[in-house]
Amino acid sequence: MARVAMVTGAAHGIGADASVRLAEHGMDVAVLGADETAHADTVRRITETGRRCVFVAADVADAGSVDRALARVHSELGDPAVLLACVGTVDRGPLGELSDQDWAEAVGHPLRGVFVTSRAVVDPMIKNGGGRILALADVAGGDRPAAARNSVVETGLAGFVRTIAKELRPFGITANVVAPEPAGTDLTATATATAGSAYAAGALDAVRFLAGADASAVSGQIVHVAMTA
Repeated sequence: MARVAMVTGAAHGIGADASVRLAEHGMDVAVLGADETAHADTVRRITETGRRCVFVAADVADAGSVDRALARVHSELGDPAVLLACVGTVDRGPLGELSDQDWAEAVGHPLRGVFVTSRAVVDPMIKNGGGRILALADVAGGDRPAAARNSVVETGLAGFVRTIAKELRPFGITANVVAPEPAGTDLTATATATAGSAYAAGALDAVRFLAGADASAVSGQIVHVAMTA
């Protein structure tokens, strides 16, 4: 039976490409998101690889919604062996103009989504003898206006995966972050805009490796991928 990957944030760009890459390497894929139409092309591309794919409507920051989604994934594909949480960033403007809601959406929601989905998959992964928790994040600092919020998100993800990596290592579960290092690329960019870049190739290769059996000794790491070769 094929391993199952559960992916969030895969409507466009690198998140979509990473989902397809996992399918190309033999995984069935469950795609979680709020808008089925927005994910239709991702689902089509995964299906064209010959692997099974299901879209499951879910708010990844809501525990009840994620639990219901996980139940459907289990029913239709099986328990997820891989969680890939794709975390994009949105520029809400300079600090002095940020509202509390802007901050929550730029920082709180992405981090909570990774926390909620990671917590949900732990029990089935333990039951099945291991798994992979990955965050694919465009949260690098640099000269972008959103650099401060990006750095906060990256720091939060780094602390989270390092903490759970220690806790989950005895159960054969690894946790890592893949973070594009330079400014100038974001997860919500179209696939055609990123397909030829060294960043895209490197990030996708990192995801493929970290999701596989050969990465069983790699956990709690932040893997930065540069834009240029």
